[in-house]
Amino acid sequence: MGSTGSCKDIKINHIESGYDGFFKIELLDFKHTLYQGGWSHSIQRELFGRGQAVVVLLYDLQKQIVVLVEQCRAGALRHALDSGKTEQAWLLEPVAGMIDAGETAEEAAHREAKEEAGVEALSLEYVCQFYPSPGGSDEILHLFAAEVNAEDLPDYAGLDEDGEDIKIVPLPFDEASRKLQAGQFNVASTIIALQWLFMHKAVKG
Repeated sequence: MGSTGSCKDIKINHIESGYDGFFKIELLDFKHTLYQGGWSHSIQRELFGRGQAVVVLLYDLQKQIVVLVEQCRAGALRHALDSGKTEQAWLLEPVAGMIDAGETAEEAAHREAKEEAGVEALSLEYVCQFYPSPGGSDEILHLFAAEVNAEDLPDYAGLDEDGEDIKIVPLPFDEASRKLQAGQFNVASTIIALQWLFMHKAVKG
């Protein structure tokens, strides 16, 4: 076996803007070093520019309730239409949203909890950050967890000006755990956040 290289480097040949709207697409041409030495051939990729966002898992530890939100998501439309099951475009997720210019991740987390779940975050705990789709998107998600009072939850929330129509879905810990173990959640941030919750916060019998 050849020795693995320790130097990781990149050469940018060319970057071109392919689209600049609510989201961005950049056309990249680059090379990178190889583990066994030398350089790769030129690689062309389209990079979907999503920016940075927060994900906030809301939970009431005293009542053993986790709070998710359900809404119609554009990313699920194609599969829902192709399957003929339009209800599959409605997904269960933690509260989430983009970090605005001049805003910290923590500020965005508090704002999104209020906007998307209609509730104040009583505490905010940083969990981790991760790339949800690094093969073609630069998006970074900052995951937080926040305690809330489940009695303060409305039935629906969201900002009209952002076209949000959100249903608040409180789930008992045991029900959310059963669904997680049965593979019934299909959003990465939901799965990651719930795994953290049941590793660190949920009372074990």
